Amino acid sequence: MKRSEAARYARWSALTALLLASITGGIYLHRQWVAHVERKKAPPPLAENQERQSIGLKVSKNEGDRTVFTVQASKSTDLKGVDISLLEDVKVTVFGKLGDRHDVIHTHSCRYAKTNGGIECSGDVQIDLQSAADAARAQGNSAGNPNLIHVETSAVTFNRESGKVETSQPVKFTLPDGDGEGVGATYFSEDGVLRLEKNVRVTLRETGPLAVGKKQNAPPSDVVLRGTSLEMGKQSGKVVLAGPTTATTPTQELSAGQLTVVLDEQNRPQTLLAEPGRLNQTPEVVAHGGKGATGAGTLQADLMKAELAPEGWVRTINAEGNVHGKSENGEVQADSGTVEMWPRVNQAKLLTLRGNVHVNQRDPKTGTGRKLVTTALQMSFAGGKPGEPNPVQHAETLDHGTMEWNDTATSQSKLGADKLAVDFGAPGKAKDLLAMGNVETQRELKDRPTQTATAANGDAQLDTGGAWTQMTLRGNVHMKEGDRSADAQQAVFARGAQTTLLTGQAIVRDENSETRAARITFHQDTGEIEAEGKVRSTDLGTKKDSIQLSPVPSNVSAEHMVGNSKTGRALYTGHARLWQGPSVMEADAIELLRDKRVLNANGNVRAVFPKQGNDAKKTKDSGIWHISSGTLTYWDAENRAHLEKNVVVQSDSERMRGPVLDLYFTRDGQATNASEGTSKISRAVGTGGVEVQQGDRRGTAEQGVYTADDDKFVLSGGTPTLYDAEEGKTTGRELTFNIADDTIIVDSGNGTRTLTKHRVQR
Repeated sequence: MKRSEAARYARWSALTALLLASITGGIYLHRQWVAHVERKKAPPPLAENQERQSIGLKVSKNEGDRTVFTVQASKSTDLKGVDISLLEDVKVTVFGKLGDRHDVIHTHSCRYAKTNGGIECSGDVQIDLQSAADAARAQGNSAGNPNLIHVETSAVTFNRESGKVETSQPVKFTLPDGDGEGVGATYFSEDGVLRLEKNVRVTLRETGPLAVGKKQNAPPSDVVLRGTSLEMGKQSGKVVLAGPTTATTPTQELSAGQLTVVLDEQNRPQTLLAEPGRLNQTPEVVAHGGKGATGAGTLQADLMKAELAPEGWVRTINAEGNVHGKSENGEVQADSGTVEMWPRVNQAKLLTLRGNVHVNQRDPKTGTGRKLVTTALQMSFAGGKPGEPNPVQHAETLDHGTMEWNDTATSQSKLGADKLAVDFGAPGKAKDLLAMGNVETQRELKDRPTQTATAANGDAQLDTGGAWTQMTLRGNVHMKEGDRSADAQQAVFARGAQTTLLTGQAIVRDENSETRAARITFHQDTGEIEAEGKVRSTDLGTKKDSIQLSPVPSNVSAEHMVGNSKTGRALYTGHARLWQGPSVMEADAIELLRDKRVLNANGNVRAVFPKQGNDAKKTKDSGIWHISSGTLTYWDAENRAHLEKNVVVQSDSERMRGPVLDLYFTRDGQATNASEGTSKISRAVGTGGVEVQQGDRRGTAEQGVYTADDDKFVLSGGTPTLYDAEEGKTTGRELTFNIADDTIIVDSGNGTRTLTKHRVQR
């Protein structure tokens, strides 16, 4: 072999050896790297108390072909000598007995007891409560907000047999529109029920337009619920707080023995129910007042229920059983009540009370009060704007109602009707009260008989404090006060003036009289009655203290009358006219004094009275005397009348005149006593310059006396003088006209009496 070939062979051999060595080293290094990777992937060495490890664990509980729950762990480590495994990254999924749940319990590590399946988790635990349908929707729409209740706690135990999860540590949970907390919890996985054991607080927050529309600095209007314990049923959709419980807002607080919150399908509060519960604590709402509020107040009921909108505002509030509200202005009672709220602003829109409704109000300034009694009441409010007052606008009874007022300490008023309706002014103050159908009123005044009235319809004007100032009744008004009654088409009661005005065919009656007029006014404080326009009064003469000119009712007509029931005085003015039997009287004014049985006539007095007849006299005289004077006073007890100012008394054939005249009456022969029968003139006495006339014969004297029994005139005083066209002038100390036998007796004064017979003109 050549030297050059040997050298070349040597070089190739060395290169081949080096290549083989490299390959061998690479294979070795590769094996070492694989061994290192395997060692990294391998589980750590077992501790002295550990027996073996596994990559994962999954345990399930089944009932028939349905899985109730599953327990999963990413790693399980068995401990030596005990049937306990350490689980890491634990997840419990609860499907429930009906398969409609998908609740998930998650924690970092737990101890698993193989003998009974119990699990203890000492670290933090998270629980998500949701339905199977919500879980399916969330899986299909990962971008949406999940509909679940998220719970956070620690130191949890899980019993695989019962499916019960328990902890004694603090618990926090969140809702779609709120959150809560408590101490100690039990979760019944098979039924989907979570129970908090004590110190429970739940906050429900506003959402949607209600929260967005608030002013920037406005305080939150969250509802905070507190209770001794809480039970949340995800399947039932209820959150039940055991008492004593409270629900608090910035302006109100509800307390009760038990509060129940019903959730909708999206776990938003839908209904809030307050009940007495096992503590028998009556639900009560306390209003603290605030800007735009009327002040503090309370509301109690056996059961209270609020329906909530998904955004958090209250739709309706219902109160059932022994409803009782109270404030500084009064109180309200009813069997039940419903409040319909304005949308999105948590303000009352329509309040309806039913069953034994009593509304009592009082004016703190005046101390006067008012009370409404009905079986159903409805009130509407004018609000609907956030942050602004919500005054009442209209109120009406849905059935018969009665409004009662304590006008003063000694006077009360009532107004009842088939329906009562009140309109309120801009500041929420009562303004007008309407009464419709079968209206009834009642007024009680000190030292006065109770006054009642009925009508078809009516209304009342109210002041700012709610007290009535004027009350009007319309249509077939009938009023009664003591023994007095009245009818009219309209009656107006004025509280300040203490008057009652009747118009439209007004009639007033008592047991003794009746008065008709276009307008009749009662003055309650004085007992005075005033009538205007075609006044006509009839005295039935049933009382012995009334004036009796004849045993038939007396009548008085005038344009105006003022009477007083206390004093028994009645004054008729304006073409006044009185008639009773054959007696008639006219004057500018006629005054009747009942208690004194006195009649006074003033101004242009004209009267007609019957004259006592003489049976022996056979003449054509009508037996009626016509009288005129300036004034006339008649005393019924004395059967006497006194006339003054140009007095003229005349019959068909005689006339007597003078400045002053007294008439004396006697009752007719059929009367059983002196106060009965028809009053007839039996004697007339004129003084102050009297003139008598019979036919063409005329006599004058200072005094003249006429007697009806013997039908004669006697003139005396001064220089009695007789003027006769045929006989001439005759004088004497006393002249006597004997009309019955046509003779004149002249007394000369010296003891001589002269009898002269004359022809008397008939």
